[in-house]
Amino acid sequence: MMQDFSLEIKKVDDHIFAILKGELDAYHSIEFKEKMIKAIKGEGEKILLDMTELSYIDSAGLGALVSLLKRSSENSKELRIFGLKGNVKKVFELTRLNKVFKIFDTIEEAKA
Repeated sequence: MMQDFSLEIKKVDDHIFAILKGELDAYHSIEFKEKMIKAIKGEGEKILLDMTELSYIDSAGLGALVSLLKRSSENSKELRIFGLKGNVKKVFELTRLNKVFKIFDTIEEAKA
């Protein structure tokens, strides 16, 4: 069974808050990127990506995140990730992307 992916985007305080659930793979990464680019163009100074319930990410998903990081800075916004767990956290460490992104453990830290 293919695990699904869901993305919920909302505005909290002055931040764009995106909740990622399930598997961010080649199949889902295009739509994820399009929705996030729209959000990045909107209001809010920080973009907070909640990955607490993200169970899997592949190279296409990582590629989408890297391009969102670039797009965020072009729009003078700061992209922050929090809640990395298990295999997803390992992938970030193996690819050294944990050095590229601003990564936090909790939403409180990410919002600060």
